[in-house]
Amino acid sequence: RFYMLHTSPVWTPLKFDEDGCKEIYSKYISTFKNAYSFFEMYANADNIDPREYNIPAEDRDLIDRWLLSKLNRLVRDVNAAYQEYDLNKVVKAVTEFVSEDLSNWYIRRNRKRFWASELDDSKKSVYITTYEVLEGLCRMIAPVVPFVTDEIYTKLTGEKSVHLAEFPLENTDLINETVEERMDL
Repeated sequence: RFYMLHTSPVWTPLKFDEDGCKEIYSKYISTFKNAYSFFEMYANADNIDPREYNIPAEDRDLIDRWLLSKLNRLVRDVNAAYQEYDLNKVVKAVTEFVSEDLSNWYIRRNRKRFWASELDDSKKSVYITTYEVLEGLCRMIAPVVPFVTDEIYTKLTGEKSVHLAEFPLENTDLINETVEERMDL
C-alpha cells in the first residue's frame, strides 16, 4: 500500500514493480522500524519510560527543538495533504522526514546522548523527543500503514491501538524557523 501511494498519485495507473516495492520498504518501513528498535533497545537497557519525565521543549537541546519543529511542520503538511486526498504527498513527506531528519540526522547525531551513563536532562530530553516523534508518526501515518504503525504504537505506548488514538494536530508553538535554518545549515 505504501509503495503504491509513494510511486504515483492514486488517480494515475500504476504498473507494479517488485524492486520498487523493496526499495520503498528499505527507505521507509525498515528505517521506521529500525528507529523504533534503536529507541526500544536503549530505553529498555536504561529502564527508562520517557513519559515519566517532563522537560519542556524550550529547555531541550537545540537538535531536539529542531526535530520537534520539523515534526510539527510535517504534521501541518500531512494534514493538508490528507484534506486534499493526496496520499502521494503524505507518504513522500513522511518518507523524507523518517529517513533524513529522524534516522540520518537526529538518531545518528545523538547516539552519545543515548549511551551516556548519567541520566541528566540531556539524556531525558533525547528519550522524550524520540518517543514523541515516534508516537506522533504512528498516529499520522496509521491510515496508510495500519499494521506496522499499530504494532509500534502499542509497544511504545501500551495503549490498545493506534486506530483509537486522536489524529495529531500541529503545535505551532513548536515550529521554529530560526532553529530549522540553523540546523539545516
